[in-house]
Amino acid sequence: MHANTEGRFKGNIEVGGLLLCRIPSEFVDQRNAHYAQITRAQTEAVDNNFMRQSNPKMPLFNERRSSTSFGKGS
Repeated sequence: MHANTEGRFKGNIEVGGLLLCRIPSEFVDQRNAHYAQITRAQTEAVDNNFMRQSNPKMPLFNERRSSTSFGKGS
């Protein structure tokens, strides 16, 4: 695979019909903040729905942690 700098988009980089573009870092920060907010809202909605089903006699726990371990495979 190689970049084509000739053709219909002279002076730009085109690979496999895709054109490499720049984006200001402010736009990237705004986009990341937007999707982080959506993720927080969705997580909160799921948590609220889950905890609504909790019973005082058998409470549900909402623990958010994960771990990754590496070892020998069988």
